[in-house]
Amino acid sequence: MRYLCMEPPSIHRRVLGAAPVSVSLRAPAPLAVPMLVCRRDDGTATLENDGILIAEANTAGLELDVPKAPDPDEAEAAGVMAQKLSAQLGTNGPYARCFGCGLERSDGLRIVPGPVGDDGIVATTWTPPLLADASGQLSVEATWAALDCSAGFAWMHRLAADTAIVTARMTAVIDQPLQVGQQYTVIGWPITQEGRKLHAGTAIFDAAGKIQARSRQLWLIQRA
Repeated sequence: MRYLCMEPPSIHRRVLGAAPVSVSLRAPAPLAVPMLVCRRDDGTATLENDGILIAEANTAGLELDVPKAPDPDEAEAAGVMAQKLSAQLGTNGPYARCFGCGLERSDGLRIVPGPVGDDGIVATTWTPPLLADASGQLSVEATWAALDCSAGFAWMHRLAADTAIVTARMTAVIDQPLQVGQQYTVIGWPITQEGRKLHAGTAIFDAAGKIQARSRQLWLIQRA
C-alpha cells in the first residue's frame, strides 16, 4: 500500500486499528512524498522511504494518569498569552512552520498552550479547523497532530532557552472523534526526565471535561 505522508503516526493508526498504538520515529519524514507502509509477521507496521525506515508502530497498552481538565477560562487565558509570546518570534521561531503549533502557516492547527497552575501543566482552548474526514469529523491524522506538540511545550518551560527537543515516540488513543468547529481544551504535562529522554503526556477534553483523546510521549533533547 502507498500513502501520501501527512502525519506518520496516524498512518499506522489507520493500519493497526482503534486500539492504543505506539509509534517510534526512526528518521526525519519527508513531506509530500509517497511512502511504503508494510506489515511484518509480528504485526508491526513500518513506514519506509526509498529503503530507509522512517517509523514503526504496533498496538500497545497506554498507562497514563491524566490530570483533571483545567478551568476553560484559565486554559483560554494561558493559550492567548502563549500565542502572543510565540508570535513575537515570527518566522525566526524554531517551530514557526510546524503543522501542530506553528503560527506562520494558515493550514495548521495552531495549538499553542501556556502554563496553568503550579503542576507543570500547559493548556489552551482550541477549536478544530475544517480538516474533516468523510464523516465530517476531524481526521485521524489531524487528531494525532493535535496531541503532539503540547508535550513539548510542557518541557520547554523547564529547560534552558534554545534547548532543541524532538518527538521520538508517541503512544496514543482517540476515545471520541473530535468534531470540527467545537471547542476543546488541550493540555500537556511533564512526567519524568532520564538524561536526554523527556517523558510527557497530553490530552484533549470536551466542554464537559471528558477525555476525547490522550497520549504518552517520549521526546529527546538533541545532541549539540
